[in-house]
Amino acid sequence: MVIDDFFIAIILIAGLIVGFAGINIYRYAVIAMSGAGGYMLGSIVCKNFLNGMVGEGIFRESNTSSVDSFVIAVFVLAGIGLAFAFYNIMGAVTAGIGSAFIFARIAQVFMGLDVMTMMVAACIGAIIGATLGYLAVKANGWPMIIFTALCGARMASYTGALYLRKTAIASTIAKPVIGYVQSTFPDQALRVSLSIELFIVLTILGIVVQSFLRDD
Repeated sequence: MVIDDFFIAIILIAGLIVGFAGINIYRYAVIAMSGAGGYMLGSIVCKNFLNGMVGEGIFRESNTSSVDSFVIAVFVLAGIGLAFAFYNIMGAVTAGIGSAFIFARIAQVFMGLDVMTMMVAACIGAIIGATLGYLAVKANGWPMIIFTALCGARMASYTGALYLRKTAIASTIAKPVIGYVQSTFPDQALRVSLSIELFIVLTILGIVVQSFLRDD
């Protein structure tokens, strides 16, 4: 879908900017994070709730692509609008939601698909993400560097893995991690492995680069 390709490319670029310069452009970093979060939520809503309804009722004249494009665009614009108006709190909110998904995914990798375990992990992730987002605003400095490096790395690693998995060297790069995720995500093992590796590398690089570029 064209809109997917467009947003994925934008999120990748925005993630790199947030991860490497977030402390100096925090308000814009939050807007980028919220827009990316809107894209993720919009995609989830389309995949799990709307796609099966296309061709029925009020959707009878629509196709899957047009419905998805409209819904995702609405979610992205809503995220950007909320971040623009409430950037002091939207960083924590977005990080809390994003961390909930990450911790739930980590629980899946190491503990299987147990629903209760995933819910507990998601709650822990939400608390940690929101707390770090709160500290980033209140304490600035290193908390903000770590926060934006993590958020930018998450954005860039997710989207970057989608591109990297299509390359000839993808399977070689993924070897250190793929064994841990193969059983839980057999159909997505390559993408998940690449995303994990990129997340770790980009987080470290983001913290190092921001420590030199900071002007706070």
